Amino acid sequence: MTRLYLVKDGERELWVAALVDEDVWTYVVNTGKFHRNEGARHDFYFLNELEYVDIGIAEAQRLIRARVGTVDEQEFPDSARRWREDEHAMDSEVVFASMAADLG
Repeated sequence: MTRLYLVKDGERELWVAALVDEDVWTYVVNTGKFHRNEGARHDFYFLNELEYVDIGIAEAQRLIRARVGTVDEQEFPDSARRWREDEHAMDSEVVFASMAADLG
């Protein structure tokens, strides 16, 4: 089962996230793909420090177009490099199709 969320820290919009089975994937604008995010997964299941707002596909697409999930590569060069090298990243179309299939 796939669900989509807007991940927020107060008023700050951090990520478009997809909960796929029990993994949390976040959309990184810099790569144009969803990447498994262990930190977000840990927060989602255990810490609950961030807010997870249920969203649909259209809202996820709007947030992605608005560049939610852009990473400052000067501030986080190691993360950006790992995401660029991620061979298991998922295209947004795959995530959205999975969610649509679950709804259908």
